[in-house]
Amino acid sequence: MDIQLTPTRRWPRLVLLGGLLLVLAGSAFALSRATLPSISLAQYSTATVEQGDLTLYSNALGQLIAVEQRLLTAPAAGTVVAIAHRPGSPLTEDTVILQLENPELNHKVQSAERALQQKQAEIAAFTARQQSSLLEQQGVLAELQALVDQATLELSVNQELAANCIAARIELQRAELRLHQQQQRLHFEQHKYQQFAQLQLAEQQQKQLELTQLQQEFDLLRLQQSQMQLSAGMVGILQQLEVEIGESVQQGQALARVGSQHQLNARIQLHQRHASQVLPGQPVLIETPAGVIQGEISRIESVINQGTVAAEVQLPQPLPAGLRPMQQIHAQVELTQLQQALSLPQLPGLRPNSSQRVFIQTSSDRAEVREVRFGELSQRRLLVEDGLNPGDKVLSIDASQWPTQITLALRR
Repeated sequence: MDIQLTPTRRWPRLVLLGGLLLVLAGSAFALSRATLPSISLAQYSTATVEQGDLTLYSNALGQLIAVEQRLLTAPAAGTVVAIAHRPGSPLTEDTVILQLENPELNHKVQSAERALQQKQAEIAAFTARQQSSLLEQQGVLAELQALVDQATLELSVNQELAANCIAARIELQRAELRLHQQQQRLHFEQHKYQQFAQLQLAEQQQKQLELTQLQQEFDLLRLQQSQMQLSAGMVGILQQLEVEIGESVQQGQALARVGSQHQLNARIQLHQRHASQVLPGQPVLIETPAGVIQGEISRIESVINQGTVAAEVQLPQPLPAGLRPMQQIHAQVELTQLQQALSLPQLPGLRPNSSQRVFIQTSSDRAEVREVRFGELSQRRLLVEDGLNPGDKVLSIDASQWPTQITLALRR
């Protein structure tokens, strides 16, 4: 007898197994979500990556400087006995700033003046003696010239008498001899007079040189004495005063600095990393209490001092009222222009020229860590060199204190 068995249906078991797996997967997913930290977006800032043209600027600190400056130094050693003006005072060319006193210098001026007067009197007496001697020599020459003329006349008479056979031949020869002797004496005295005149001229020149030297010494001392009352020497403003009343100073010591009040430029300190990219003529934005002024680089120094390079910025004239020398400023020097560059507003914790791990919002409720390389910071926008795409949203969260993923509990 045949027995027919009904086949067992296996699909209910499969359904049950599948349901069990779904339950387990859901539980695991729920558990995994429960382990991720959850933060509120209301507590943190976000920035969106944008793509477009970007101008890079180098930030620099500096101060306004006077186009024209004058350093006042001590003309001689002395003591400060009076101060008429303090820094910030407007000055004219003849404004007296301070007074120095040096009794020894005053004594030297008096001694030099007496020596000069004595030399002048000596030269006056010497000149009078010279003139008297010259007159005596001229008198001798005049007498000799008269004797020559007389001898010439006698010779002429004897020649006529000899021609008429009236005078003897011997008288004619004597007359010729006397004329020759007188002419020689005259020639000798003339030569002696010339030598005497040249000697007197040389002595006069020597004494004039001595007088000139004494005059120069006296003028120098008088100039030092007059400069003990220091004047501004230009129209401007007193920038610095280096001394106080009663202080002793040495010759050549810096006492004060005067600068133009309205004609100003700027002196800034560039970061040495950017100095090679800056050339004369590049535009500069100067932020002052009176507003933003656009200038251009006029000069760049080559010496690096504590990581910075000094540069001078030429500013347009006239400048807004209220600006003064030594006033602190902030400058932005244009470096280059980038086409279609990625950038985002700077967030707390994001550092320029660095590689960092940052959180990127990947969905409405999820953020994950990504390695990003940042470039320069320019006008509060941070250049993105690698790791981000246009539209990415970056959170200002310290990625080192969180796991690689977080959930976002609240949308702003």
